[in-house]
Amino acid sequence: MKVIEVKGISKYYGKTKALHEVSFEIGQGELFGLIGPDGSGKSTLFRILTTLLNADTGTASVMGYDVRKEYKEIRKRIGYMPGRFSLYQDLTVEENLNFFATVFQTTVKAHYGQIKDIYEQIAPFANRRAGALSGGMKQKLALCCALVHSPEILFLDEPTTGVDPVSRKEFWQILAKLRTQGMTIVVSTPFMDEARRCNRIAFLQEGNVRGIDTPAVILDRFRNILCPPGLQRDIDNTETGTIIRVNGLVKQFGNFTAVDHISFEVKSGEIFGFLGANGAGKTTAMRILCGLSLPTGGNAEVMGFDVYTQSEEIKRRIGYMSQKFSLYEDLNVWENVRLFAGIYGVPDKEIPPRAEEMLHRIGLYESRHTLVRELPLGWKQRLAFSVAIFHRPQLVFLDEPTGGVDPATRRQFWELIYQAAHQGITVFVTTHYMDEAEYCDRISMMVDGRIRALDTPAKLKEMFNAKDMDEVFRLLAREAKRNGN
Repeated sequence: MKVIEVKGISKYYGKTKALHEVSFEIGQGELFGLIGPDGSGKSTLFRILTTLLNADTGTASVMGYDVRKEYKEIRKRIGYMPGRFSLYQDLTVEENLNFFATVFQTTVKAHYGQIKDIYEQIAPFANRRAGALSGGMKQKLALCCALVHSPEILFLDEPTTGVDPVSRKEFWQILAKLRTQGMTIVVSTPFMDEARRCNRIAFLQEGNVRGIDTPAVILDRFRNILCPPGLQRDIDNTETGTIIRVNGLVKQFGNFTAVDHISFEVKSGEIFGFLGANGAGKTTAMRILCGLSLPTGGNAEVMGFDVYTQSEEIKRRIGYMSQKFSLYEDLNVWENVRLFAGIYGVPDKEIPPRAEEMLHRIGLYESRHTLVRELPLGWKQRLAFSVAIFHRPQLVFLDEPTGGVDPATRRQFWELIYQAAHQGITVFVTTHYMDEAEYCDRISMMVDGRIRALDTPAKLKEMFNAKDMDEVFRLLAREAKRNGN
């Protein structure tokens, strides 16, 4: 039985083609995946099917109801988890859940059986604000909110972006259980291991459906885009100096110890991976090293500057790219480059020629007058990284820079990282993609605020008798005793 029918759907934003004559059907109880590069139209399609956006041409129905004319009936029967979660950050776990139940004119108690297994994992944090939860816990809460009225169809737009591999696996175990209960699930994902869990997947590119079939068929047919070959880098083993020294570093928030006496060094010119599950303390430690937060105890030096007393010197000399990018959406590409170049102290006369060379190199010169908010995610990512190193720092910090980006675009981004490393820039990076961990020279693995292991990818795999870094990560993550931090 078909529960979703899409016939010739097209959507344009001005001259930009988001979707072009898209057609497909989804059967009851099917786990259907949408994959494709950034800007391919996946989120637009989700918004049309969840009645939040009208198509320009074509028709679509959900459970027999027309998405344009009978949207009220559809909204009663579906659950929707948009990208970046739909939670209210200042409300507690319990308040969020009760709010969403009220929106659907029901109660948590009435449908508790639907969310019981998921909610019990976050119940110990019922009085904690959603904004203070880890990515994995936010994800489970958002799913509970989407299921609180027992929908017949669940729409999930990249639900695991920014979530560590262990939390991703747990999330998909939950989806598998929901599917055995007969629920139809439509999900988009940038992770190809998740795409393989679907019954069928549709590959979108530039607003067009290029193919719909089983994961094995689609991933093989479009392997150059969806499963590109890994990168190779010649590592210079010449002994270099130390650019970061950390000794017994501690950061506490009240009674909670986020960073627990960590010690390590980073060599000049290396790509240093800083890995760990959500809540392990990675971002907290990185903020200290960037001069954005003071430690509670221990010592750390960055480029010879003390994190306690010389944080301003550190901030002036590093590059930093946060999880959400630090670009100004209402400025165009050129204006963003010029603004950050000035902030970083690049001489005025050097800005135009440097900017022109950089924009040509990253393929954004023709889009230099485009507002940043109109750029695809992968283009924003390239721009944010290039802006972060525009002033030619010795050291750049990248906090999960490739979250939510398709495999081919992630590979292109890592080519930029390799170019920066070749120029002598030290790269300190966090990531939840374990194929990217393989690209690092050395990796630190954090568990519950402590460094559990530190070595090259090859030696870590040997140490834990693992076939890849994903297996190393999962083995160490099992040791974690704290959650939701």
